[in-house]
Amino acid sequence: MIGWLSGQVLAREPRRGTVTLDVNGLGYEVRVSIQTLGAVPDEGECCTLWIHTHVREEQLALFGFTSPAERELFLLLLSVPKVGPKNAIAVLGGLPSDELIRCIAAGEKGRLEKIPGIGKKTADQILLSLSEKVLSLLDPDEEAPAVAATGRPDAIVEEANAVLVGLGWRLKQVDKALAQVTQSDAWEANPGSLDELVRRTLAQLMER
Repeated sequence: MIGWLSGQVLAREPRRGTVTLDVNGLGYEVRVSIQTLGAVPDEGECCTLWIHTHVREEQLALFGFTSPAERELFLLLLSVPKVGPKNAIAVLGGLPSDELIRCIAAGEKGRLEKIPGIGKKTADQILLSLSEKVLSLLDPDEEAPAVAATGRPDAIVEEANAVLVGLGWRLKQVDKALAQVTQSDAWEANPGSLDELVRRTLAQLMER
């Protein structure tokens, strides 16, 4: 498995989002984000990239990053349901890494949705899965941003909605039941997890 490459830049291809490096006579095509591409020097100059080797069945692809932290953020994004390498690279290209980490930690869904290729559902999934995990990637000398009070709850409600509709319940029924649960005094005083919200809402639906 390749974890790091250093060589001469043979080609920079912004439209394809790739950089080709000549490493001891071998040409490695590496996929990069727009942010990373901006840090890659001109053709003929030396470049060093941290690499993630992505293997799926008969396909092998190399993804390059300017730092181990950026690579770690990419791997965290890959852990999000339905977020593959293409979406993960798109997210990394939307904002500088430090800014992106703080954006996710603060639950700034609107900024994520503005990244090309990242829709509302994907943004919700990223915030739901990573808003706390990304804090480990922040500079320890920096103050951690507060997780937005509206970011994760909104994402949980929308995810619960999708789960229940997927189980066969009608959208209007689910919306009404979710509203009853999330607007109750018990839920507002102590909001629970996605699983708990689904269970409570399902019980509400079953009572009808």
